[in-house]
Amino acid sequence: MMSGMAGVERAEVMVRMTFGPNNGIGFSPDGAMLAVCSAHHVEIVDARGGVVLRLISGHAGTVADVAFSPDGDVIVTGSYDGTARTWEAATGRPLVTFAGHGDAVYAVAFSPDGTRVATVSGDETARVWDAASGAALTMMTGHFGAVQDVAFSPDGKRLATTSSQSALVWDVVTGERVAWFGEHNDAVTSVAFSPDGRLVVSGSIDETARIWDAGTGREVVVLAGHHAIVTDATFTPDGALVVTGSGDRDVRVWDAVTGAARARFECDDGVKSLAVSPDGSLVAVTTTITARTWEIATGIPDLKVEGRYERLTAVAFDPAGALLGIASTDKTATIWDVAVGVPVATLAGHGSSVTAVAFSPALGLGRGRAEVATGSLDGTARTWDAVAGRARVVLAGHESRVNALAYAPSGAVIATGSADHTARTWDTVTGSARAVLRGHTGDVTGVAFAPDGSLLVTASDDRTARVWDPLNGALLRTLTGHDSWVRDIAFAPRGRLIATAASDQTARIWDAALGVCLATLAGHSGTVEAVAFSPSGAVLATGSADTTARVWDAALGVCLATLAGHSGSVEAVAFSPSGALLATASSDATARLWDAVSGEHLATLVPLGSGGYLTLLPDAGYKLQGDPGDCLWWAAGLRRLGPADVSGLFPEVRRLPPTTPVLPWPGRHPPGGEG
Repeated sequence: MMSGMAGVERAEVMVRMTFGPNNGIGFSPDGAMLAVCSAHHVEIVDARGGVVLRLISGHAGTVADVAFSPDGDVIVTGSYDGTARTWEAATGRPLVTFAGHGDAVYAVAFSPDGTRVATVSGDETARVWDAASGAALTMMTGHFGAVQDVAFSPDGKRLATTSSQSALVWDVVTGERVAWFGEHNDAVTSVAFSPDGRLVVSGSIDETARIWDAGTGREVVVLAGHHAIVTDATFTPDGALVVTGSGDRDVRVWDAVTGAARARFECDDGVKSLAVSPDGSLVAVTTTITARTWEIATGIPDLKVEGRYERLTAVAFDPAGALLGIASTDKTATIWDVAVGVPVATLAGHGSSVTAVAFSPALGLGRGRAEVATGSLDGTARTWDAVAGRARVVLAGHESRVNALAYAPSGAVIATGSADHTARTWDTVTGSARAVLRGHTGDVTGVAFAPDGSLLVTASDDRTARVWDPLNGALLRTLTGHDSWVRDIAFAPRGRLIATAASDQTARIWDAALGVCLATLAGHSGTVEAVAFSPSGAVLATGSADTTARVWDAALGVCLATLAGHSGSVEAVAFSPSGALLATASSDATARLWDAVSGEHLATLVPLGSGGYLTLLPDAGYKLQGDPGDCLWWAAGLRRLGPADVSGLFPEVRRLPPTTPVLPWPGRHPPGGEG
């Protein structure tokens, strides 16, 4: 309980976790505690009761991974700020900072004796450090692309890392490569040694996990059955089983000798990371929206960490600039009135996270009301009356989650991109499928129509973007050049340029007719998740896992402004139709509105999930409307707090008197200018 302003009732403090892109999780050596990455923080949780014991914070970027020392006294974290840090587990007191990587630190590990820490990074290196002093001991170079995972052998003499489509093993002391494990059919995402050190398991985007002989590099068995990226894989402590997690929402248990499937647990969203308890009885999993444990032997859910786990995934303005649509992992999208910053409708009906939102360019195809479409991890897209919140048409046919969608300029057709490696076009009135676009070998992560509707472009995890004829589904050209997954794509308003965003930390601008890269926009220190052109086409906005958005001169490729303030990955960006405003949506569960010219922060929107909302203003005032129960969400994604606690914990934030009218939308660009 925290003290607050006089006359305001206290409220129970409940921790809120805002998961970052990697969502690392780990058990303490005695199995009593779980450490869970949560945006810029790590939450230490009672592994049986789900009570959050303490919060560890101090990184300047999203925390990607976490691990306990063998004695349980110390925790190591890796972050998108390019550092790893150790902390006293009992108090959260910072101990040592490991600085030297030139990019985000994606994974960390303690050596079995606790004297060394290993880190891997987007700078294509692995490094070994002295755990007590932070001194750099060894650097492993020669990886191909960002290194996603790392593991010590049980004797502490070898280090396994991921490298493009392979796993590598290194001598910890000399830094020399001593083994190379075959090749997956796509990038390797995770790696782990068996308890006896004789085997290595790797997971991959190719939807498989593979077990290798650690001495010879020979492939022993392929674990096939997942239907999406295998994000994590590890052995049970006795070495008899392998546990894998996947973007298909499944956790699977396999016989480590035969490869036979033993069990399957279905999660509420794609699996980001997993860990097996020291006694082998539990598997702990993080998804985009939850952290939970299962009993491996019975499949019985053992724990679901208390709290809500929403993050915002997409944002879009309507053609008039009067409405703003925001998609969330809470299975809904919310429509906000831009004039006053209040929600006017909640679109509820999807069975899983909403991943995409887009408004029809036409006013409901003559039906007189704004129409909006949403896509979801449930494999469907839906169209809605944007004001009434009523569902209109369900677009069903994809074999996996819908990652992206876009309306054709006429409003009569919607394109969707899916984890089933296809894009599809649909009739918005009947919901019938028009064309299936096949050719990508990875998730289709972005779709966009040319301004005249004659072309459709797609982005994919296969590192390419493609240009199609939307009428017959013919592939016209392929754009290659990114070194990693392409996350988003946009057409310029005049149709001559295409912009892409990618995990290689760059955005690129392409000639739409020739497929030639004209400019590479470098400056972000994390995956570039989103890209959008301004209505004039002169400016480009990007959003990144480094927690910032940037505004660029589209002709020169020069960064004009960096928009900092989010505490999680910026998942989506959108310009208002006039080009005056830029909206961003983040994994910190907030949306922000910015002056698109000056980069000034205008307001933060915090959905409360119960019909209420919180609007935070730069002058440190806030207005609460609706009935959020006994809590509201602090915009930094730190805690779930009562109104008294906001003022008690953050004295610089003042609550406006209850008699204060609903605040006009801040900034110099009133909604009248959006017409």
